Amino acid sequence: MNIKNVFKKLILLNFGVLILTAVLVFFESEEVIIFNERMFASSDFLLIISLIWVLVYIVNLYFLYSFKEVGKKIFLFLFISNLILSMFFGPSAVDPVAYVLEGLSWSANAAILVFLYFTPISKHFK
Repeated sequence: MNIKNVFKKLILLNFGVLILTAVLVFFESEEVIIFNERMFASSDFLLIISLIWVLVYIVNLYFLYSFKEVGKKIFLFLFISNLILSMFFGPSAVDPVAYVLEGLSWSANAAILVFLYFTPISKHFK
């Protein structure tokens, strides 16, 4: 199988998971909502940072899909910033489907990193 084709499908999978996760927010159970309201003392600043992060992430997926060199650099920054940003949100609850999608998203992001830096696909970004 063509490695470029696999990489593009991985990008599309990641985008699909992002869309599904956004849709699932509207279908959270009442228990999850109550727990998160009690535990999640979010500031507007973190919410704005998160929204900006998501917008940059979507644009970056396009850059990766079209093999733009800047996409490779931005993706690494977004991956690391996501790790750091996640630590500031504290504990939260999610429904089982959202939990699986979150794990799939982290796995897809890790696979994209492997593709970007440890496979011949990295030569397509030059």
